[in-house]
Amino acid sequence: MQNTLRTMRMSTRRSRSSSAPIAAAKEEQNKNLAAQDDVPTKSFTFDNESFYATYQEMVAAKRRRNLEMLIQSGLVDAKAAIDSTVAAKRASPAAMAKGIKRSNASEINKNLPRRKSSRLSGESAPKIFVESESGGRIQTSGIDHGMEEVIEYEPQYYNGRVNDGSPLTIEHAVKNCGVKWINDDGSTMLAANQFVETLSSVVSEYSGGQCNASPTTVTHSLQKDVDALSLDDGSNVAKVTPDRIYSVECHPSPHCLIVCAGDKLGYLGIWNVDQYNTGSDESSKRGKISTNDGVHLFKPHSAPISTLSWNESGSKLFSCSYDGTVRILDVEKQVFQEVFATYNDEDIYKDKIGFGLDTRFNTWVQCMELDHRHGRDGNCFFLSTSEGNVLHIDTRAKGQVTLNQKLSEKKINTVSLHPNGYTMATAGLDTTVKLWDIRKMSRTSNKIHKTPIASQNAGKSINSAYFSPSGKRIVTTTMANTIDILEDAHLASGLITKPKTRIRHDNMTGRWLSTFMAKWHPSPSTFSDECFVVGSMVHPRTIEVFSGDSGKVLRGIQGDALTAVASRCCFHPNADKLVVVGGNSSGRVTVAR
Repeated sequence: MQNTLRTMRMSTRRSRSSSAPIAAAKEEQNKNLAAQDDVPTKSFTFDNESFYATYQEMVAAKRRRNLEMLIQSGLVDAKAAIDSTVAAKRASPAAMAKGIKRSNASEINKNLPRRKSSRLSGESAPKIFVESESGGRIQTSGIDHGMEEVIEYEPQYYNGRVNDGSPLTIEHAVKNCGVKWINDDGSTMLAANQFVETLSSVVSEYSGGQCNASPTTVTHSLQKDVDALSLDDGSNVAKVTPDRIYSVECHPSPHCLIVCAGDKLGYLGIWNVDQYNTGSDESSKRGKISTNDGVHLFKPHSAPISTLSWNESGSKLFSCSYDGTVRILDVEKQVFQEVFATYNDEDIYKDKIGFGLDTRFNTWVQCMELDHRHGRDGNCFFLSTSEGNVLHIDTRAKGQVTLNQKLSEKKINTVSLHPNGYTMATAGLDTTVKLWDIRKMSRTSNKIHKTPIASQNAGKSINSAYFSPSGKRIVTTTMANTIDILEDAHLASGLITKPKTRIRHDNMTGRWLSTFMAKWHPSPSTFSDECFVVGSMVHPRTIEVFSGDSGKVLRGIQGDALTAVASRCCFHPNADKLVVVGGNSSGRVTVAR
């Protein structure tokens, strides 16, 4: 036991004596570390020359170095100049939105009381019931109903049309647009009425007919006029319709530029581009005329307006719609008059021109072509339907259908009449351009007419096929991504195996854009060569003008004013200058001139 205690005491003494030098060494090391902390360590560098104590100081130095390099290179000044230019363009009146504008919904509803149910308001049920309903009138009665009340509701017209076929006044056509597009102060209605009066004076000033060059007039240089077109002026763009544009057309007067556009919902927008004769000074001072920058909106139809066409005198604007109606804006009478409408075979429609022509749900009128054989007033026209029929309507006297032939099993997209007056071209979903001699057709037939004088197969559906003003050529726009030019097709017979010119062209506009339809310049004697215009899917956005003779692109018109695909395009029928108009799927119209 004693030996054990002695051993423990000795080991304790040895441990105490050995720990003293270790403690001294640790104290010396701590002093050295404290001394090193007082001296900063420069361990961060990026150019092998400068050292920084912290990472943040190194990053700040890098940023200062980069900024100095940018300033020396001139990129900072260049960016500032570009930013100022863009800001100036955005602030300029030319780049601001022109055309129709929605009314402020909050202003419309601000005075209306808050809606509340009868239960929340503590009111008891009125205990009334419908006693009878007839002729668009509902008659109610009940225990707590002291007297009978007659409630009238909006009548429903055939096929959802805007009215029963009676003439539509300018006021009604504007009211059909709804409160969204009408100003509360009455300026919209006033501007529309005064514009139609202005249009009447334009028609009176216009001598009538297309502007044909006199024999002594030298024809214009087409290439020179095309090169002069510009799309850089923002004032030549305006929102003309609320929805996707299906058709565009220009008034034939050479004294002004009036553009018409029809959209998917049946709206008709008319844009007085140059504010020609915009009414009295007093009205202008009140700001009534220029409410929508010369754009006036009407609603004569309830479905897409597929075709717009002025007669030669410029006094009537024909509009054809998928709702099965054809209306005329009569400038002199200042009404939208219905001249044709399709109906089913019910007895109540027996006295209508279109009785029995509406056969089922998916039947509609696809396009219209004025018949130039019957004078400048446009009393007669051709129609094509979704079922493959072609109609000829004579609106003189009481009106009648003088031709009703089934020419295809599928929808016919376009009908075009040759200047000779008897050769007609049809094209549509059956992938074939067909030429017919209408002199050899009977008045009506329910069977498919199988004897075209000539035909040409495109392989896929055809959006449009139009004769040129001279009748020498046909231009077709196909979903096979081609534009074909046929020459002297009216003189051919049998199958036309190959077009004279085939142009590769991207026509895949997709679901949300209107299809491309190449259209000729309507004045044959203005230029040394026939030309046509068509939209394009090219970036930046482009409107293309082609030569009818060679099929070459005369020019792809581009500019700051064209920001979307112009699916539907046309020329102004003016002999003095070349004007191109394009409408896109947001309702905007762009003018190149």
